[in-house]
Amino acid sequence: MDYQDATAILNRNSGVFDIITPHGKERRRLFLSAQGNICEFARRSKTKGYPIDIEIIEGWSDLTRVVRSETDIVAKFRRYASRATFPSQFIRKCLEADPTKSCYENRLTTGTRIDGEIISLKAIERYAPYAVQEFRKALKERHDYNSHRFDFRGYDGSLWLKVVEKDNGYYKAGDIAAGFSKEYRGCGNGYYYSLIDDEHFIGTDID
Repeated sequence: MDYQDATAILNRNSGVFDIITPHGKERRRLFLSAQGNICEFARRSKTKGYPIDIEIIEGWSDLTRVVRSETDIVAKFRRYASRATFPSQFIRKCLEADPTKSCYENRLTTGTRIDGEIISLKAIERYAPYAVQEFRKALKERHDYNSHRFDFRGYDGSLWLKVVEKDNGYYKAGDIAAGFSKEYRGCGNGYYYSLIDDEHFIGTDID
């Protein structure tokens, strides 16, 4: 989700949402930080708070659909992909996507609530600076990379990059296939994002 999308949703609800906690639903006041994070106000503060994960906000996916249509999301894929400086089959699919069809119909995603959600390397860097440094180096020098697992907003985060060596009818030699995942702790399931330009990943799958 980009900054404008989040701002529109927060303004629509005056910043008040139900949060799903271990003790049940609790109503909280939220705001968007200058860094683009969804944050909860700290107790007794009107200016400070701390980031939370959007998955614990009840009805967030429904609110997202109100603000963004499928065609808007496809346009977003195309817009970000146009900035990429590396060859990639995924990038080519994004640029060739039919704006009148959904992400799923264009085979950009598996059709999930995180379709089009953006996570930047800058955001990941706050949690795993070394992994991001090595990922950027691998992208620049065109070599494979797999990070260790690291904490990312309460999930296990990981980065990976693969350089395709031979044409195979789908990928072309030299193509970059790369992504970011945030998985539930100690579990192989979670949320998956594909590298869509040199600095951003975009939501494509939930497992």
